[in-house]
Amino acid sequence: MRNTLAESTLKRWFTLTLGGLLLVALGLRVYQLAAQSLWYDEGVSWYLTRLSLPQLTVWTANDIQPPLYYYLLWVWVRLAGTSEYALRFPSAAWGVLAIPLAWQIGRRLAGRWTGWLGALLLAASSLHVYYAQEARMYTLLAGLGLLSSYLLLRLETGRRRRLTAAGYVLSATAALYTHYFALFLLVAHALYALLRHGRRIGQWGCRTAAIPAAIILLYVPWLPFVVSRYGLDTSYWPGPLPLGESARQLFIAFGTGETVSQPAANWLALGYGLILLASLVAWMARPQGPGRRGSARRAMTSLPLVFLLIYLLVPLALTLMVSYQTPKFNPRYAMLASPAFVLLIAGGVAWLLSASVASRPLRRLFFALAALSLGYVLATNGYALANWYAPYPVNQFNKADFRITAGIVRERIRPDETVLLSSGHMFPAWAYYYGWQGWQRLPDIEVLDVRAALDLGVGDRLSQLLRGRRGVWLVRWQNQVTDPWDVLPLYLGTQGVQDDYGQFWHMELAHYQLPAGAAFDASSFVEQPVSTSFGGEIELFGTRRISRSQLVLVWRAVSPPQADYTVFAHLLDPAGVPLANADHFPAVPARQWPVGRLLPDRVNLALPADLPAGRYQVEVGLYNPSEPGGPRLEARGPAAAGDRVVIHFDVDATKDHE
Repeated sequence: MRNTLAESTLKRWFTLTLGGLLLVALGLRVYQLAAQSLWYDEGVSWYLTRLSLPQLTVWTANDIQPPLYYYLLWVWVRLAGTSEYALRFPSAAWGVLAIPLAWQIGRRLAGRWTGWLGALLLAASSLHVYYAQEARMYTLLAGLGLLSSYLLLRLETGRRRRLTAAGYVLSATAALYTHYFALFLLVAHALYALLRHGRRIGQWGCRTAAIPAAIILLYVPWLPFVVSRYGLDTSYWPGPLPLGESARQLFIAFGTGETVSQPAANWLALGYGLILLASLVAWMARPQGPGRRGSARRAMTSLPLVFLLIYLLVPLALTLMVSYQTPKFNPRYAMLASPAFVLLIAGGVAWLLSASVASRPLRRLFFALAALSLGYVLATNGYALANWYAPYPVNQFNKADFRITAGIVRERIRPDETVLLSSGHMFPAWAYYYGWQGWQRLPDIEVLDVRAALDLGVGDRLSQLLRGRRGVWLVRWQNQVTDPWDVLPLYLGTQGVQDDYGQFWHMELAHYQLPAGAAFDASSFVEQPVSTSFGGEIELFGTRRISRSQLVLVWRAVSPPQADYTVFAHLLDPAGVPLANADHFPAVPARQWPVGRLLPDRVNLALPADLPAGRYQVEVGLYNPSEPGGPRLEARGPAAAGDRVVIHFDVDATKDHE
């Protein structure tokens, strides 16, 4: 009777403690939930809720994410509305629901203290709080990963196996319909099952093969879209992913999230490295079987450390592998593996707290190490959260502020003006705050595509959009991809007068007053035709001076460039003595230049302050920095002089102006 009462009291205490922890986690995730503007990805989430379900399905089939998250959000906004708070709340809720799953996995792997500490660290994780405040699928993905991992462990108990297997199939399939990278966690699960059961995999149950078969069967309707999308992501330039830098970003993000400056994060990562190392040693020191006093009971797996390492490392490795040829990478893509990182630390700290050692000084040392490690993790995540919650202008991690940018334009735009969006694919977030009228897109794209990057050939379209307008508001976001050559500012600056409006958290805003009949074309943009070819690969079409010390070189690839060339531009006095050098890499590497397009390359000659007015010369050419000696390309054309062209450059006495 006394034991029954004690167990009842203990269960009640556990329930209250877990409930309190969930309330704290919810508070962290909904605090200032609507404080920041929706950014582009969240704008897309909102935009898709405006579509019919068939339209939504078609969009996602042509996008890089499957539709489950958007289906759920589509239903939710019809109940809760489309405010920023309402759009983000499901992410916060899924983030909270992941915590008891982490508690269950930790408890089953290594006892109740690992479960409690795992739940605590996940609740306080700045990475998970950050994405719990974003109207995207990442907390749902992490939660489904935890749920499927928990059910995988339950399959080993022999109790209600059919029901558990059905739950695993549904949760794994849901994860695949949430994000394509969920497949990497399922690969980890399969690898663990093979290592855990080895030759006994068949004896573990005939239903083992039925589980992946059922998942594939449920995913068959979406498989054609997966195959068609593989390798078609054109939102980044192709090229090798820097694996070392990406691994470093992952480690930092799993430790301190997204809201610590790089210099500070690099130092804090050293502490996490030591804690992780100590945790791994502690995991290897603990008994790999049922815990003391049956704390993990029959559900304890005999390979807890192996399970967590596979859970962590396999998705990370496969994510980096798939991303290698297209350097589009963000730690959030591998967030579904982050609970394993948390549980590895939790299990190590738990063992240090409860290790049975005869030596009292050693016990005290273990306790001190555990307390120091736990305090370090909580303190660093608290620091990251303080950065995230800080108000403007202290917070340096704000999302792109479409809200304030749209508000300024809406208040100040005149009837004879229009808005030009560059990049055009930002339209969902812009429309959320500005509305659907009074703006145009350049490039006119719905999703980011590096192949649509602007060049001087856009002049005719720009003239058409601005016909009859006396002013234009230029809104720029991600212009390093869609307008890397600054085509729009250069064109508008040649015809109009710019007002200085500056930047608003990753957004650029400028206003131009336009003369009547303003028109834009490449021929009138070029002031000094050159028409000289370098190495038969690249032509210098012409030049334009845009300020006292700035020159625009207009390039055109006549055949695919064979190297990423460096441009040299040297200012010479009348005697040919160099006065200023401006060697630089173009805004886009030469091997990525599309053949036949006119590309304006801005050059800052950095003139000496005391340089007198007069006529000077600029020698221009290309060389290959990757080869010994940096060989220059031979120039052929009217202005050619061996391996360069020489053009006139008049310097006046006025100060620079943009």
